[in-house]
Amino acid sequence: MKRIALLLVLIISSMASYGQYRWEVTGGLLRSKMDHQNVETVFSNGFYLNAGYGYMLDNRARSSIVFSFELLQRNSKITESNTGLGVAYGDQFQALQVGFSPKFRYFIGGEEFRVFANVGPSFRVNTGFEIGDQKLESDQYEQIIISGVYGVGASWGIGEMVDVMAEAGITNDFVDNLVDVESKFFDYYARIGIRFRIYDATR
Repeated sequence: MKRIALLLVLIISSMASYGQYRWEVTGGLLRSKMDHQNVETVFSNGFYLNAGYGYMLDNRARSSIVFSFELLQRNSKITESNTGLGVAYGDQFQALQVGFSPKFRYFIGGEEFRVFANVGPSFRVNTGFEIGDQKLESDQYEQIIISGVYGVGASWGIGEMVDVMAEAGITNDFVDNLVDVESKFFDYYARIGIRFRIYDATR
């Protein structure tokens, strides 16, 4: 037990010795394919804005843990009619979400072009949900979403503190998957935007 505790202390100390703290703000275009009561949809455009505080785990900032607050407008176009839900072909699901997402991120590549992977949980609240021009009541949709987020992407450096980032991935709603065995397991997303990085401290 003492050996395990000592090993953990050494690992944490090693990571901390290279640690960098920084703020980052990212925003841009978001394409989503959402599931709502198993109605068929296709991708549609929205937007996203993230403000986060990251902790770099090595001296080249390849691996990091980022804690982000999120604002997302997620839209999906409906490709079937469902009189039970009052939806028609061509209507859109529109969800405005706010949330918090701690994630592990790993970069591979050089200084200007790098690919990366993200993984971590996400805790979001649907502040509003619309189908077509109909705004749903709060008891008609899931208000709290606890999910996993798994994404891969690439970044292009266009300045010392500025990147263009493109990412695609999947999310799965843990609560919905548990209470509704027929629900679709994954939602899909793709996004592209600008990331601004502000270094706070290095040690």
